[in-house]
Amino acid sequence: MNLPDSVTLEREPAGAEPAQRLAPEEYRTEESVAFKMNLVRLLLGAEIDAKLAASELSAIQWGILKALFDGRARTPTALCRVLLADSSVMTRKLDSLEKRGLIERIRSTSDRRCVELTLTANGCQLLRGTLPHIVDASNRQLRGFTVEEVQTVKHLLDRMIVNLS
Repeated sequence: MNLPDSVTLEREPAGAEPAQRLAPEEYRTEESVAFKMNLVRLLLGAEIDAKLAASELSAIQWGILKALFDGRARTPTALCRVLLADSSVMTRKLDSLEKRGLIERIRSTSDRRCVELTLTANGCQLLRGTLPHIVDASNRQLRGFTVEEVQTVKHLLDRMIVNLS
């Protein structure tokens, strides 16, 4: 996973109390940050899947199209890394997208063992048509947040990613 260069493991502000380290007997699943983050992920995924149902795309398929569109990945291996997906799942999703005419697999001219992926015109059109649904879901999850709160959430999540990387 690629993090912005600005992400650092900065210490707590001077005078701030560090987060409590729990003992196993004190741990309550439903109160944990991990549980709540996973719940947000599941709820957001369900929201996106519902919004994309008419286009017959899943959230992961949409993520594949967007990664290709943005140029963040050009190969199945790179997509697995960017989207944190299993290679067997990725192969099935790519087969489905190719069958629908949304992507093409092209043998690399520099290395015939390598397959490069590209969006078709239909894939670009579907991506652009569904982007408002993704933006709507993203906006919905942040409804009522201030600009500063959104920046704080992003910063804290980046710190957690660095901690676990």
